[in-house]
Amino acid sequence: MRFYPLLILLSCLISCTPKDKKPRIVASKGLPSELLLVVDDKVWHSDLADTLKAITQGSVPGLMQEEPYFKTVRISSRHYVQTYTTFHSKLFVRLDSSLKEAAVGVARDVVARPQIEVMVAAPTIDVLRKCLSEKALYIRGLLDNAQIEMRANNLRKHHNRDMEKKFKSAVGYGMKVPEQIRASKIGRNFIWAGSNLNEKDLNVVVYVLPWDGMDIADEDKFVACRDSVMRMNIPGSNPDQWMQTTKIDGSPVLFSCLRELDGRKVYEVRGLWEMRNGALGGPFISQTRIDSVNNKIIVAEGFVYSPSTDKRDLLRMVEASLRTLYKTDKQK
Repeated sequence: MRFYPLLILLSCLISCTPKDKKPRIVASKGLPSELLLVVDDKVWHSDLADTLKAITQGSVPGLMQEEPYFKTVRISSRHYVQTYTTFHSKLFVRLDSSLKEAAVGVARDVVARPQIEVMVAAPTIDVLRKCLSEKALYIRGLLDNAQIEMRANNLRKHHNRDMEKKFKSAVGYGMKVPEQIRASKIGRNFIWAGSNLNEKDLNVVVYVLPWDGMDIADEDKFVACRDSVMRMNIPGSNPDQWMQTTKIDGSPVLFSCLRELDGRKVYEVRGLWEMRNGALGGPFISQTRIDSVNNKIIVAEGFVYSPSTDKRDLLRMVEASLRTLYKTDKQK
């Protein structure tokens, strides 16, 4: 399948912009995790509606309860007017009989910033069905990644600068965290920072370990290492309490993958944490990188505690912090 990154998308957008004017870049709008789905009526009233719902409203992995990837606002393509052009996240799905095959395109910051627009077009329903089936994870990944990057870009402008200095001093790696994260604890090659709230509590951890050339993409080794570090550094109020990875029937429920971020391999793990012999718990996301120059493993983790609220957007916020991790000139 060929990809036309802008051709199909621009053909839809040009009609919304006067030919003698270039679009003016303004601030994008939309709630966190909101997605505008612009789809032809013929497509929406076919069996592909279920496919599109699965792509946009499927459950985020690693949460304690089902939460959809996006809060979707759907309109038909004939209702796509100026009001909607500045949405920060958009997915266009349309039929175009002039095409010979399916096409997937991506454009960013077309009329607003930050903004992502993904276009999927095909000459027939059957071709579109095949395209959506094959590219479902790719399409969702584009939109999901954009949500994290939007938050990370905002953090680069607005973050707790004092906490950033503490990260540098403690582990030799800087990180930009939300301004409401003000508490911290420093251990040996370890730092925890959190907001210390009873609801919507955000937490970020970074720790550094020696690297002996071992493969980092090993779930069993990851859990053993994580639980050991957390037991030492994040105890509970009683001696028999400490943070650990949640297990069901003795096995941790994890979603892991190797991915590339900023041109570097990262081992990403999503799962649940709990306080041993305690009532606390929630989701976490961990990213492990190798610093081969200094023979170190750097683990950056975000976790949240918010028993009475949804956690998708909270987890995306701490994940955005992980994206801002950077190495300082002076290593510890």
